[in-house]
Amino acid sequence: MTQIQKVEIKEFYSDPQPEHIVLWVSRHPPIKAQIETLKKKLGSIKVLQVSGLIPSAEFVAELVKKFNAQYVVPVLPLSFIARLSELARKNGFTLLWAEMEMVKQMNSEPKPNVDYNPENEVFIKGYEGTYKIMRFKQFHVIKAVKLELEPW
Repeated sequence: MTQIQKVEIKEFYSDPQPEHIVLWVSRHPPIKAQIETLKKKLGSIKVLQVSGLIPSAEFVAELVKKFNAQYVVPVLPLSFIARLSELARKNGFTLLWAEMEMVKQMNSEPKPNVDYNPENEVFIKGYEGTYKIMRFKQFHVIKAVKLELEPW
């Protein structure tokens, strides 16, 4: 029996009178440094987290229209992001990439405020019991995703 996971949309953060709406399309919520950077660039914001099994880039574009969002931060497969970049151009919303850099790798589960700062860092469980500490650097506007090939 196949079980279909539904998509969950919840308000993660909102200023009293938000000027901009951001769709955060990820199973992981944004961290404090990411919210602060968005606020610094955009002013007052509302962040809606979209999580679950995202069926298509077109589905995300429909959510943009439904919630009148101007920005989307997609943590999705590159094929989705490539299609979203096309839809962003056609529909007038902006895609943002949250750049993260690995700053440490550990062999045991990291402890918040000891091994990493949860305001600007997260950890990702890797292979064979490893954990990567990732630090938020900045946002980039995603203009396109392309594959550049040469003969082999």
